[in-house]
Amino acid sequence: MCYRKHLRQVRRARHRAKAQQRTLLALELEGFVALTLHTVTETLPVPIEREVGAQVADTLREALRERRRTLKTEASQLRRDGGENAYRRGKAYSPSDTALPAPVPLPAEAPSDQPPPPAPQS
Repeated sequence: MCYRKHLRQVRRARHRAKAQQRTLLALELEGFVALTLHTVTETLPVPIEREVGAQVADTLREALRERRRTLKTEASQLRRDGGENAYRRGKAYSPSDTALPAPVPLPAEAPSDQPPPPAPQS
């Protein structure tokens, strides 16, 4: 897999983890009443008490924080590897290399020599 594609996937995963952290905070402010566990074949709702909900939120928050930290490390390693490979190939690597090319304008419609079709009469 190329570095840019993998780096894009890692960045998306970091954004998803950040969104999950925000959602967790909003849910924690509302107060947990139950958790739902999902498997491939079953779904199990588990009612919880308020103090247990706080412990669960802390555990989930720490797991998401660790996930984002891991993804950040992976992204920096990918950028470093991509820069080293570009350097070895003999071209200077810069962050602008990862930018998308400018959009190409579409050609304007050429005026036709034929008159427009007649309007339908009612």
